[in-house]
Amino acid sequence: MLDREARLIAAADAYHAMRQTRAHRPALTAAAAADALAAEVRDGRLCRRAVDAVLGAAGLPRPERSLPAGLTPREVEVLVHLARGATNKEIATSLGIAVRTANHHVENIYAKLAVTTRAAAAVFAVRNDLVSTEP
Repeated sequence: MLDREARLIAAADAYHAMRQTRAHRPALTAAAAADALAAEVRDGRLCRRAVDAVLGAAGLPRPERSLPAGLTPREVEVLVHLARGATNKEIATSLGIAVRTANHHVENIYAKLAVTTRAAAAVFAVRNDLVSTEP
């Protein structure tokens, strides 16, 4: 896996190339380049965070992003804590919710992801770029 700087340079280089006129095509508009970068992210060729940073630096809004597996934004928050090794009690404390509510979220996450272990849920989170693999 490429380090953070290499992923950022790859996204910036792709955006810059798309915005330049080439012999085989005219320069893409900023919006068209942003759409093309979003497609590269969906296909796994570019890092979502790097693309978001490049588009932000270019003054463009971040592309809309749907959450995987039908997760809600709150479930993603819980999953991120879970993937980082937090217990249900620690998740509850961190998010300001009851432990029972955290348990409920974890159960829903397991069902939506079709997993039965924290390790499998953590792998899903990393593979879907919900949590960084960097410290």
